[in-house]
Amino acid sequence: MCYNIYINGGTMKECIFCNIDKDKIYNTILDETDNFIVLPTLGSLVEGYILIVSKRHIYNIGELNQEEQDEYINLLNKYRELFNELYGKHPIIFEHGTSRLDIKSAASSVVHAHTHIVNFNFKNEEDIIKELNFKEIKEINDVDSNKNYIFYISQNGKKYITYNFEGTSQLMRILIAKELGFIDKFNWKCEAFIDNIVKTIEKLKR
Repeated sequence: MCYNIYINGGTMKECIFCNIDKDKIYNTILDETDNFIVLPTLGSLVEGYILIVSKRHIYNIGELNQEEQDEYINLLNKYRELFNELYGKHPIIFEHGTSRLDIKSAASSVVHAHTHIVNFNFKNEEDIIKELNFKEIKEINDVDSNKNYIFYISQNGKKYITYNFEGTSQLMRILIAKELGFIDKFNWKCEAFIDNIVKTIEKLKR
């Protein structure tokens, strides 16, 4: 059974990241800066799955101003190294960016900029990069905020972007769940994985 826990809202009034219910364990704030919060997430396919969420209601990281972008990059670097220390490997990182110009065909479940950091590495990463038409980029500034995209940082820290992919909601989660062997449990609206959320909170709080 699946529950409509989150609203795919295009306005601040509807947005679950702008109206966080702090009584929910999956909304435990693990870290906070001037412009971002860091949370565990429903649908934690593995222990060590967090979100970096913009406090400002924007649609994608291409809309970050310079101050926000500097903070964002610092958080990415911080948690890449922290995950490597805690779990023995660098995580993968991705964002389904939504264009304000094309919301209807967006692949993001929640229309508010949030980036996934996951304690997971694809065994077939080169195939994933090829399949999704990823192209390597150097900086966050290279992201085109006027297009729907997937932004991806690989285990070795290389940054990629694709604008040419199937507009399937939770596409990266589907690929992760498939490789983990439980493709039927990819949907965070149906499978919360509370145990993994609790373990993530305990480990990061330490």
